[in-house]
Amino acid sequence: MVQNTLARLVKKEYLRSIIFPLLLIEMMLLVAYFWSNAYVNATTKTALIEESKVHIKELSNRSATIVNNEFKTLSSLTRLFQKEHEHFFATFNPLHVNTKDSTYAQTNSGVLFNTQKTPESCSLFFSNAQKQSPNRLEKAIATETLDPFYTAILQSNANIAQVYFNSYDSMNRLCPFMPNALAQYAHDIAIPTYNFYYLADAAHNPDKNVVWTDAYLDPAGAGWMISAIAPVYKGDFLEGVVGIDVTIEHLIKTMLSLQLPYRSMSMLVDEHGNILAMSEALEAHLGIKELKTHTYDAPIEATITKPRDFNLFTNTTNPLAMALSRMIQENRAILELQHTQGDFIITQNTIAQTRWRFVLLLDKDSLLKNSTQLKAKTNVIGYLALGFMVLFYLIFLGILLARAKTFSNHILNPLQELIEATKTFKDKLTVTKINRSNIVEINTLLDNFTAMSQELQELYDSMDKRIKEGVVEHMETQKMMLYQSRLAQMGEMISMIAHQWRQPLGSISAVTASIKLKQSLKKFDLKTEQGRADQEEFLLGAIGKIETYIQFLTTTIDDFKNFFRPEQQQEQSSLQRIIDRALGLIGKSLSVHQITLHVNNTSSNSLITYETQMMQVLINILKNAQDAILEKKLENGTIWINAYEDNAFFVIEIEDNAGGIPDAILPKIFDPYFSTKAERNGTGLGLYMSKTIVQEHCHGSLHVENQLHGAKFIIKIRGEHRAN
Repeated sequence: MVQNTLARLVKKEYLRSIIFPLLLIEMMLLVAYFWSNAYVNATTKTALIEESKVHIKELSNRSATIVNNEFKTLSSLTRLFQKEHEHFFATFNPLHVNTKDSTYAQTNSGVLFNTQKTPESCSLFFSNAQKQSPNRLEKAIATETLDPFYTAILQSNANIAQVYFNSYDSMNRLCPFMPNALAQYAHDIAIPTYNFYYLADAAHNPDKNVVWTDAYLDPAGAGWMISAIAPVYKGDFLEGVVGIDVTIEHLIKTMLSLQLPYRSMSMLVDEHGNILAMSEALEAHLGIKELKTHTYDAPIEATITKPRDFNLFTNTTNPLAMALSRMIQENRAILELQHTQGDFIITQNTIAQTRWRFVLLLDKDSLLKNSTQLKAKTNVIGYLALGFMVLFYLIFLGILLARAKTFSNHILNPLQELIEATKTFKDKLTVTKINRSNIVEINTLLDNFTAMSQELQELYDSMDKRIKEGVVEHMETQKMMLYQSRLAQMGEMISMIAHQWRQPLGSISAVTASIKLKQSLKKFDLKTEQGRADQEEFLLGAIGKIETYIQFLTTTIDDFKNFFRPEQQQEQSSLQRIIDRALGLIGKSLSVHQITLHVNNTSSNSLITYETQMMQVLINILKNAQDAILEKKLENGTIWINAYEDNAFFVIEIEDNAGGIPDAILPKIFDPYFSTKAERNGTGLGLYMSKTIVQEHCHGSLHVENQLHGAKFIIKIRGEHRAN
């Protein structure tokens, strides 16, 4: 059998059978590319528009809610303003007013005005329209007591431009102070003839509620604005009207300025179709310029509202205005509009507080800009690919036509046998015999596969045996580590007891030495009654001290025995008792290493729990804190213990100032056999056992977190409450 290399077979036979299918596939791919690109783009635009309709409806509703809440807040403030003035007039008595106030003056024409007395002062302008009205000066001066309230209302909301009170006899008190009131107002101004007054009177507002004006030019010089107004009655008599002003300019900047990722515009329209305020971008589409500021060449002597051009219902020339008019009158929630200057998605929502309409317009071109640009870029890529493909196949067509015939099965048959052999080996881990081919490279591959399969089979048998042996060895190691952990705890406890016993043993030694010294020096005259009495008193005192020290040593031994008692039961205890017993064992060790301990316990109830096991948890954590402080060699090592009750839980927090636990190992700190104290032969089981005790025995939790200066362990346990 003549053998060939794989490279020679591929070079000789491969290209003869692939050129024409490849050309067909490439053409089909390009056609599919352009078609799918156009289809996806059109579908994406449609889906984006439909999705945007949902989003813009939600956004419009949310924006309308925000605007409504702002108007609701202003209405509430106006109502508060109204009640304050009604209270004022209910108690107003002109006989009690001191009219000798130098800040109030009257012109020759009978106009009363004031000068600013304090930063909180409001301006007072009393027209001469009804200068024969009684008690004009008394009322003007008396209303000054409301100035701090005016200022408070003005400063309570950033949307408020002015607050004021207008009386039936044309008195105006306004905040902030107007230094040029005499020049700004007409001296004979009849305030009840203006919309910001008569819209609140009994004829227009019989329910005496807060009402909102349409947009008007402010006589006080603040430009175009809207106002929330409310009547002030004394009994059935209308004393005047209070008002809160919001400028159109501020309304546009705050309530109509939406930050969206695409171009949008908004407007407020009243129930009569008048545009109260609109975004600057809408001016070009509607052919009108928004009125915000005004140059006052003369006093405003009558109500001036926006021109007829600002009424959508009467506009019959602008297509956008007419479309908006139909939409509002038909109360349609959303509208798609094709306009000469652009296509829009339009939504409207009613402002419940004022019955006005909030209209939001979304520019479709801005919305679809990214999608349109992406389609153009993908088309360019497709045209470039087409050109490159034509060039490529023109160059290589002559070379490939002479060599492209049929694709050889010389490669497929041996490879298929190899595939079946790999499946058999994967499923059964047995090596099957594979027939050799006439290709050198494939035969080499088959030989290598057979050798590899045999090695893997031997390795698998060996690993299976080693794994079984390893499991047994691991279980023995685990038992040994648990035993070592118990021995380590006993060693630590013995070390703590050594610290605890050092002082009482020293004290016993001192007492016995004192007895010996007094005996050797014959301090007591045993021949006399007094001497024998003194000796007895001294010995009784010494014996009492020794008994006290021995009792302390006995208690320590009992605690040690109880600590390692294998079978423990729940008992009545308290957080204070648990902490005291734990500190009784480890406290001396902390003191010897000059570690400051702060204990704060606000828990007053007793609980049923495993007291000794909880002592073990506290001692484990305190010992870890001590080791961390000693490792850092801190001169001011400190441990804080904070105990308290949190609903059904009893909580103990233990915090140190040793710098905390590295974030990399913090999640592993409660894993068994994990220890950060390898150099000190740490078993890695202390915190694991502590967490097991708290969770499984005390039905609580134990976790750790890093604070500014160190680590904090938080223990939460459930214990049956028993009030002390």
